[in-house]
Amino acid sequence: MSLSLIANWKLNGSKEFNHHWALEFFRNFNGNNYSSIGIAPASLYIDHLKAVLADHDIMVGSQNIDMEQTGARTGEISASMIKDLGCAFSIVGHSERRILFHETNHMICQKLIQANNNSLIPILCIGESADENQRNNTYKVLEEQIIEALGNANELSSLIIAYEPVWAIGSGKTPNPEEINSVHEMIKDVVQSRFPKIDLESVLYGGSVNLKNASYLFEQKNIDGALIGGASLDGREFALIANVLKEQSV
Repeated sequence: MSLSLIANWKLNGSKEFNHHWALEFFRNFNGNNYSSIGIAPASLYIDHLKAVLADHDIMVGSQNIDMEQTGARTGEISASMIKDLGCAFSIVGHSERRILFHETNHMICQKLIQANNNSLIPILCIGESADENQRNNTYKVLEEQIIEALGNANELSSLIIAYEPVWAIGSGKTPNPEEINSVHEMIKDVVQSRFPKIDLESVLYGGSVNLKNASYLFEQKNIDGALIGGASLDGREFALIANVLKEQSV
């Protein structure tokens, strides 16, 4: 089963946080199949979180990987290192990486290749700014990001794309679910038509997803799940969102 609900904890967490989160999650999740759920903690806590979740098959991944395998790159973490820790996936090209760390589509492409070479599922994030959205350039911007990011990585054995409008992340604002559904349909069409050798597993939505709007999002045909930031820090809320997705998938 493909990953359909991923928690991105960003710059948050501690050993105590991991234990408390797991307690709240398992207390409120009403299923027994965890294979579609993933968590991306701060890399420092990957090993600890895997130990906390040892009796369950929740996938653990990283929030980022380096574009190189080895070298003089102080502070970076390679895809092979993440794989060595038992990770299954890595987020690649999140808008915060693009904005704060000036990652280009070329750099993101190299990271996709590294993920693929190390049998990691890459979660490729794409999204438009508020200005681009207001100028009705969403489709154009997303298509450019997809084509440039996948240009030299056109034979990936697996890929998940997360559509995250930059203006929606952490803002409490979300596009209309029907609009998101149309964007997801376009994303799938572009990948399938331009990159037929890439196995696109799913297209997730990210950007102020919470318990209040989850059911409206998940009932849309082309929204396969979600990449969740803020709401994923609460184990109870994340579990309840997972319950909603499970019920919608029946």
